[in-house]
Order: sequence, then structure tokens, then C-alpha cells
Amino acid sequence: MNDNWNPLRRIVSLINLVCIFCFVLPGQGAAPSSEDKLKVAYLYNFAKFIQWPEETFTDEQSPLVIGVLGRSSVEAELAPLAQKTVRNRPIVIRHFSKVEEVQECHLLYISMPPLKSVGKVLQVLGSKAIVTVGDATDFAAQGGVVQFVTLRERLRFLVNLEYALKNHIKIDSQLLSLAVEVVGRAK
Repeated sequence: MNDNWNPLRRIVSLINLVCIFCFVLPGQGAAPSSEDKLKVAYLYNFAKFIQWPEETFTDEQSPLVIGVLGRSSVEAELAPLAQKTVRNRPIVIRHFSKVEEVQECHLLYISMPPLKSVGKVLQVLGSKAIVTVGDATDFAAQGGVVQFVTLRERLRFLVNLEYALKNHIKIDSQLLSLAVEVVGRAK
């Protein structure tokens, strides 16, 4: 993927992502809807700072596919992203009921409550160039790329860089610097 987009746009995107962290006030006890909106904002901003292998897109106009696996209230908040673009690629939102349905997808939010199911799902996805995102306990430890965590009543995230690199996914250092933890740093 050619990464020749305007550095100013990149800085503005980073500022937007930082604002997500800074303006969620402690003690607000976010309602599920506001937490879901925050997760969607994270997903959108993650996409701006991630580079997928060229072969994951058929051509320059191919869409960036954001998917949801399983049932989640996050899905209801994703609709506005379908009118946005990332690096001149339109965003397409898809729902998957079963992991076997996941073929063309770049960023996948996995809503699977049982911990043992998460490991199996990630195993089925294997080495596909998909950025998996979830909030199950030990999601990243089981092979997920990004795990949502709540610290001091704020939604944050950690990154399993080892699994991202294994799947040939590059995560910008600016995004990594905002993670509360980066597991498996590149040597």
C-alpha cells in the first residue's frame, strides 16, 4: 500500500485519537451506548494508523472492510462509518455470524463472551491479515491484535504486536505509543 498521504492529515488523525483518550472523564460511568460509540471511534482511528499487505486489497478502489463477529451493541453504532473513507478507501461494514464466514475483512471486532471461544475463533482466522479487536479478558494473550481494557473508568487498549507482525500488518508507532501496553515488541 502506498503511504503517501499528507503528513498534516496524519497529525490531525493522531490528535483526534488522543482526544478520544483525554475527553472521557473519569467517573462518568459510560452507558453502553456511549461506550459503544467510543469503541467505534477507536476502530475508525485504528484503521488510519494500520497498514495492511497490498495483496489484501484487489485494487486501489477496494474498500476497507470493518466487520463484527457475533452479536454486539457496537454494531448498531458502526453505520456512520459506511460514509467515511480511510486513505481514500470507502469503508464497508459487514456482520458475520460464524468465523467461517469471515473471508474479506480488514478490521474485525469479535464479540464472543466465552473465553475459550475467543481462542478457537482466533485459531480459525489463523494468519489472515485481519486486525482482530475484542474486549474479552486475555484477548491479546490468546492471539488478538487489539484488546480493549478499562483503566480508571476510561476505555483504553493494548496491542499484541507479535500477532500483527506475524500476519504482515504494520501498526504505526504513533498508535503504539497510545496503547497502555504493547506485547511482543519488534526487535
